[in-house]
Amino acid sequence: MAEMALGYGSEYQLLRFLGHHRNFLNNEISKVLNTRGQIYWLDFPFNYERLSLDGEYKDVECFPDNAIAEKWKVYWPPRGNSQNWDGIFKINDTWYFVEAKAHASEVESSCGASDKSKAIIKKAFDETISFVKSSKTSEQWVSKDCKSYQLANRLAFINFCKRNGIKAKLVYISFINGYDKPGTSGKLSISSKEKWQEIWKNEYTDLGISAENIEGILYHVYIDCTFKGL
Repeated sequence: MAEMALGYGSEYQLLRFLGHHRNFLNNEISKVLNTRGQIYWLDFPFNYERLSLDGEYKDVECFPDNAIAEKWKVYWPPRGNSQNWDGIFKINDTWYFVEAKAHASEVESSCGASDKSKAIIKKAFDETISFVKSSKTSEQWVSKDCKSYQLANRLAFINFCKRNGIKAKLVYISFINGYDKPGTSGKLSISSKEKWQEIWKNEYTDLGISAENIEGILYHVYIDCTFKGL
């Protein structure tokens, strides 16, 4: 887990909006979710090994039921990097797992698991592919040619929740003009909603899924960090 940058990046921007512009953020999320339900954000866990002293929830850590944790150990490999959540909130009895992105390289990833772990992942992906009606195979999802592994394993997590009677959704918050890293003149930032949408379209194509088939499973929220688009 990388340390949070100061003044730029997805983790900084998410905490900035949660701390300084929470009502605005919640309103934007509510519009996309088409809900008037109250958004309740979970507090971040502490992590005294980080400079910020804060960590992130991983996989099923937010669920109080130990039985769910045991089922997860069967569903997903116990070793390697698990799903780290940038944020989690609830509306009534539904859990929303948040991924925040500020530049394109945060989106791309390939499966680097061992052969033993990959066999477990492929089984989870077989179920997920059926769940989201993908035209690809689990072998394609774990191949090095697939650059959308992170999105794939997040969808697998939602499939796990559904199989175990947990109402869960994904929310991707894509920050516009959110990665003005010193020395780059803002070149790493994504400058418009349309450019983000093209990135997500490519991710969907990579996994063989359509926006229609994941409607109600994954939601996209776009936030302009400069507020110029308001």
